[in-house]
Amino acid sequence: MQTDRPFDYLIPEALEDTIQPGMRVWVGFGKGSRKLMGMVIGLADHAEFDGELKPILAILDAAPVLDPELLKLSKWLADTTFAFWITCVQTMLPAQLKAAADKWVHPLTPAGHALIPSAQALDDLPEAALAPVLKAVQHGDLEVKYRLHDRAKVKTVAHIVPDKTEAEYAEIKQTLNGNAKQQAHLLDLLTQWHHQNLTPAIPDVKNEIPRAQITAAVKKGWLHLVEQEVYRDPYPQMQGQALTKPLALTVDQQQVVDQVTQAVDDHDPQTFLLEGVTGSGKTEVYLQIIAQALQQGQTALMLVPEIALTPQMVKRVRGRFGERVAVLHSGLSSGEKFDEWRRIERHEAQVVVGARSAVFAPLTNIGVFIIDEEHESSYKQADAPRYHARDVVLHRAQTMHAPVVLGSATPSLESRARAEKGVYTKLVLPKRINQQPMPPVHLIDMRQAYQAGGRDGFSKPLLDALQQRLDRHEQSVLLLNKRGFSSFVMCRECGYKVQCPNCDISLTLHMDSHSLKCHYCGHEEPIPTTCPNCGSKKIRYYGTGTEKVAASLNQLLPQARVLRMDVDTTRKKRQSRTVVETIRQSRGRYFIGHANDRQRLRLSRCHLGWRDQCRHGTGFARLSRW
Repeated sequence: MQTDRPFDYLIPEALEDTIQPGMRVWVGFGKGSRKLMGMVIGLADHAEFDGELKPILAILDAAPVLDPELLKLSKWLADTTFAFWITCVQTMLPAQLKAAADKWVHPLTPAGHALIPSAQALDDLPEAALAPVLKAVQHGDLEVKYRLHDRAKVKTVAHIVPDKTEAEYAEIKQTLNGNAKQQAHLLDLLTQWHHQNLTPAIPDVKNEIPRAQITAAVKKGWLHLVEQEVYRDPYPQMQGQALTKPLALTVDQQQVVDQVTQAVDDHDPQTFLLEGVTGSGKTEVYLQIIAQALQQGQTALMLVPEIALTPQMVKRVRGRFGERVAVLHSGLSSGEKFDEWRRIERHEAQVVVGARSAVFAPLTNIGVFIIDEEHESSYKQADAPRYHARDVVLHRAQTMHAPVVLGSATPSLESRARAEKGVYTKLVLPKRINQQPMPPVHLIDMRQAYQAGGRDGFSKPLLDALQQRLDRHEQSVLLLNKRGFSSFVMCRECGYKVQCPNCDISLTLHMDSHSLKCHYCGHEEPIPTTCPNCGSKKIRYYGTGTEKVAASLNQLLPQARVLRMDVDTTRKKRQSRTVVETIRQSRGRYFIGHANDRQRLRLSRCHLGWRDQCRHGTGFARLSRW
């Protein structure tokens, strides 16, 4: 707790007119040569520290990366979640704005030069050389210095700039040999670009002119290259799409839109709980509310719970508002996230769609906050600072004087209670757009399922329904709330269960990696062949996960293609999108999903003929026309 407070630093005279609150700075900290990145939170004429102040070494930003509203929000977040203030500040910044320091070892004496002739990064040293180097540092033969490593790098693309006039290019072309066709073509293009005052990017002309020809032309003085910054687009496939038009609203939808847009116009920070059944058109309501905020010259922030659900929502929102939409979620690369963050910070994007971390988007003048599926537990951050995105939105809404819309078909208990007490304004969409009834639900007692012909954890009605879907060349979806192969491993002799040494919960069996894993802390260990408690070899696996269900289906229905979608199969970037596209393009196939991935299934809703769901263990089965 000694460091969880502001520290005073001396502003060098050269930086007096430059430094502002919200800028990242490079400072020395503590004794020795240790250097850290800090955030300027305020300026003062007099220091609270009586000793000699250390000077600020460097400013890392040309302009503040956190505006006053976000700085105040970081302090509120630290006080509310009992987290370190600097941790909250770093949570708000993209990864590429979190500067780090590299340790470099410098020789000071002949003995140090003999050990390391020149400066070298400490992390690059082999493990065998680390011990003598540290001893030399203690004896004063070597010195450890810190070097700033700022990861905030922009992507650039080289553009061609013609250096000659059209007449000069014509003269050069006359001197070429007759077989120099590529050079002649390049000269014609340079003449055309000079006449039209164009500077094309090299990737745009790579099919016409090889890069080797461009490099040779630079050496001859025909042209020069200029690096220009470009944004990394996380959804390039959506570029150039025509914008969609607002749909006609039902009476219930129109009432909801009118009430929320009135609050937008009045800058009334009230909270609306929108309870709408599945298929009631909540997304179209969101879009028309956002359109009203944009019409007033304001911005909008929309949160969705799942990363895999984000592309679907982005497609809807970007299809309506085009390039004014930015995306923020952990599924993006660090470069993509950094570019999207800069687009927002530069006011080039007025609508932000993202998961939990997007709640800290540097939007200004926000007109409306929308949280879709507000009941989802994924809005709660498990690591410090342990914030709930809904609480942060409510706090920002009070600051911005903007309304909040909490949408869900099954609101959380706390939101429902607040609505019933009048803290929130409750809005209802009780009917589906297509006037279709809600699907029927059939409960099956799994205690009697095996006596009625069930196999491998599947009841007979569910197996018959799956076979019927397959015969009709339709698709089925099975949801399960456990991933892995088996929930726990137990000894039949003494009842010993293999548990995580850190979390004191049962380890989950994963057959694909032949290991036991803890889904909380990541602890992993091999599958035991004998009981560590009594030495018995009667080790058995109990419980069912998505991996086991997929294996069982491959045996029960060998003619069907089974896709498994959970955290274990979609760890890599865009893997979940690949699985969803496979589902869309398939017919007569099955899909196994973790229960937490249920939002992802909405991506393929219009491509499934029938929906079959089974919650393993309770025997829950749903057979309905979608």
